[in-house]
Amino acid sequence: MARYISHPRIEDPIWLEPDDTSFLRARISEAEMQVESLESQISELTHRRDAKLVEIASLRNILAPVRRIPLEILSEIFSLSCIPDHGVWRDNFNLSRKMYIICGVCVAWREATHGTPRLW
Repeated sequence: MARYISHPRIEDPIWLEPDDTSFLRARISEAEMQVESLESQISELTHRRDAKLVEIASLRNILAPVRRIPLEILSEIFSLSCIPDHGVWRDNFNLSRKMYIICGVCVAWREATHGTPRLW
């Protein structure tokens, strides 16, 4: 029996006693339970890692340089990007699309656009 367990590859026919078969089945069952336990631990660690990645992203967002731009300057940037050079509204659909995109970036940008009357 020991020679079967210690060799990864068995090429000869195997003749086992009933006790040996029971022993091997018990070892298989134990190994399967260990695999289930490891999979559970992996799942828990993956969940914890994902939570930490969300935390890191949130903290990085706080440090983003765009957060230090005053709302007045953001409003001016949005006006320059949305209002045509000549002040003529040629394509209202294009303007609405730009405004929709800008408003969808974050709460601060939405507030900046809503607080800029010349964009509306």
